[in-house]
Amino acid sequence: MKNFLVLSLFLFSVSVFGQATINFETVGQDYVWNIFSNGPTDSTALSVVDNPNTTGINTSAKCLKYIVKAAGDPWSGFWGQSAGPITLTADNCIITLMVYKDVISNFDFKLEPPNVDHNVANTLINQWEKLTFDYTSDIGKTAATITMIPDFPAARTAGSVNYIDNIEFIHSVVPVELTSFSANTTQSGIELKWSTATETNNKGFEVQKSSDSKAFITIGFVNGKGTTTSIQQYNYVDASTTSGKYYYRLCQVDFDGSYKYSDVVEAQGTTPSTFALSQNYPNPFNPTTTMQFSLASDAKVAIKVFDMLGREVANIVEANYAAGVHKVEFNASKLTSGLYVYQINAVPAQGAAFTANKIMTLLK
Repeated sequence: MKNFLVLSLFLFSVSVFGQATINFETVGQDYVWNIFSNGPTDSTALSVVDNPNTTGINTSAKCLKYIVKAAGDPWSGFWGQSAGPITLTADNCIITLMVYKDVISNFDFKLEPPNVDHNVANTLINQWEKLTFDYTSDIGKTAATITMIPDFPAARTAGSVNYIDNIEFIHSVVPVELTSFSANTTQSGIELKWSTATETNNKGFEVQKSSDSKAFITIGFVNGKGTTTSIQQYNYVDASTTSGKYYYRLCQVDFDGSYKYSDVVEAQGTTPSTFALSQNYPNPFNPTTTMQFSLASDAKVAIKVFDMLGREVANIVEANYAAGVHKVEFNASKLTSGLYVYQINAVPAQGAAFTANKIMTLLK
């Protein structure tokens, strides 16, 4: 049996359909979402909250948060209706939305009618990512209801936390096309090179990496040239590689948040020749960030965090690591906003110890 909960949210001043963005910030019309199949009634499952990460492609102050309860069904989600229906046309049949999820799973977005499930999986964890749902085959149909099921794998991940923002009804995708994209192994790491013939409203490129060609993480960002008709050349070096195969893609982002993925390229990595500590990502961050370090040989590693007065505020890790590239996550929820120094001390079985420091910014 489905369990329903009605939640009233003040979202925007006129009908959602036909508007550029549902941003969960503009105060206005009383819009009602109806939770279903999420176990016992709990009004805290769906709420408007602060953006968990305003440093990426989504800088909005507020967003929608939905917690999939452990007792819920795999199709747990919520639905709502605007002040009036919308007829799908060529100008509003592409629907995009931003998600920030702690699991990789399908996000199901459905307009009713035509009452057809559109499932798109996120590829990033705890980072904002834009998903696209194509309704071009339903042009001419009239929809009255929006249904969203944020975490919908074959076996739902119980207890997942899902953030949703900036639902847009648009016409087309980003007008920037790559003319080339390649990855080559060098002494410094894997070097990515790409070029564009022309650019329109191009904010830049997220560089994304995967070890299995399926789950990608963002490892860097390269600024674009805005609008230009000249050929542009770009490059990015990934120094955090070991032996094995790696896969890369670009996520080209417009200033309005629109995006488009490149094809995937691959390259063979090598074991690091030196010890190194990379800049944490994201930075600034709130409240979690990832630290990456490279070891040229097996070593005992300690990573600590200090405030700007030199006082130790966190001991992240003390353990033995094999040669290669490693990542650790740091949760600063107990710290206040400000600048902090994180330090690595790596002691190999032979040779001198390696010590390095980086500065990071916590913004709450």
